[in-house]
Amino acid sequence: MKIMRSVVIDAPLDEVWAAVRNFDGVVNWNSGVTAATMESGLPTQVGAVRKLDIADGSVFRETLLAHSDLEHYYSYDIIESPLPCKNYVSCHRFIAITDGDRTLGVWQGEFDCAETDRSELETIVGDMIYLAAQQSLNQYLKEK
Repeated sequence: MKIMRSVVIDAPLDEVWAAVRNFDGVVNWNSGVTAATMESGLPTQVGAVRKLDIADGSVFRETLLAHSDLEHYYSYDIIESPLPCKNYVSCHRFIAITDGDRTLGVWQGEFDCAETDRSELETIVGDMIYLAAQQSLNQYLKEK
């Protein structure tokens, strides 16, 4: 299954990337995350593992698979989560919008799941995680 959500962020690319580039920095801008802890590696080091405590009490563990300051993206997989899926790989990318000095945030993921879970995961991953987190990022940057 593939899911993608995009959001126009009302801040320049360099400012957006500075806020999101560290793998454990998600706790600063994503209101759904209550804690982010590096279990191994550095926050921009491929192979690093982070643990996320989520506002609903769930826990995610993820591995940083790729990170590019030049191309403004990172990708990761999920090691452990309550989501009914497997082989989850995601990429969060940021692209300059030169009209108005804004940024396009594109978050996409691909994973395997049962047919019966597809609709629920479209809502959870697409709207409650990807869309809501990027909206939270936009709000965070406006308040800085």
